[in-house]
Amino acid sequence: MGKKIKTILIAILVFIGVFIIGQFLFPDKYVTRLFNKTGTLRVESVPKTNVFLNNSLIGQTPFETSVKTGVYTIKLVPESSEASLIPFSSTVRVFENTATYINHELAAKDVLSAGEILALEETKGQKAQIWVNTDPLGVIVSLDGQDRGVSPVFMENISAGTHELSVKGEGFLPRSLKINTVEGYKLTADFKLMIDQNYEKPKEDKKNKKTKSTAQKIQILDTPTGWLRVRESPNLSASESAQVKPGEEFIYQQEENNWYQIEYEKDKLGWVFGDYVKVVAEPTKALPEEE
Repeated sequence: MGKKIKTILIAILVFIGVFIIGQFLFPDKYVTRLFNKTGTLRVESVPKTNVFLNNSLIGQTPFETSVKTGVYTIKLVPESSEASLIPFSSTVRVFENTATYINHELAAKDVLSAGEILALEETKGQKAQIWVNTDPLGVIVSLDGQDRGVSPVFMENISAGTHELSVKGEGFLPRSLKINTVEGYKLTADFKLMIDQNYEKPKEDKKNKKTKSTAQKIQILDTPTGWLRVRESPNLSASESAQVKPGEEFIYQQEENNWYQIEYEKDKLGWVFGDYVKVVAEPTKALPEEE
């Protein structure tokens, strides 16, 4: 009996010794991972950078390690040979048994930098979820080629598996990446978009842009009935909307096939037949609008 106990004790001591040595030899600290709630932190960058976790240097990109669940400040600092590039800093959250992924492209100006941060959080729901934030806000978010709205966007009831997530906005370079969604988990994606330096805002077509006429007035003429019908559309079979009297004057909005559209009451438009009206103030000639 004593020999068996001695064997068990030796095995335990060997086990502990192996894990303690491993704790110092390997960067992912797998001993800590066994006894604490941890997640994986993976960092990539262009160009290669030094990675700081809560102001402590932990390695260089590409870098991967296991850390306790929680909120961290990540800072990517370029090497001295890339001193002109602006360092990147962000707050990230690491969840239990999942990976948080950071990818960033550094530049000499913040508006020319870009990247994404992905984090997976358990929700215990039946389907996968996706939450998309962008910098700047208000850009179009697409999943598998289908627009899902403008950022920020929340998507639920997403099938598990591989999808293509894309963001695009006017004046910015689009970004797209493959993602894997998991049932019962929410994927949070934070995008930083880079300004498109070659973007030119579309010019307005001045040839087709006209100034509004300042004097487009008609007067109702005498009619056999003593009034003139105002119809819903420019034809005799259209329903009657109102009646106007001879001598009354109205600003007309447009003319079509000898019918004139008038505002017979505030915010109410209708059509009168041109045989019983006369133009008392000609519209000014339409000219290209000046800038």
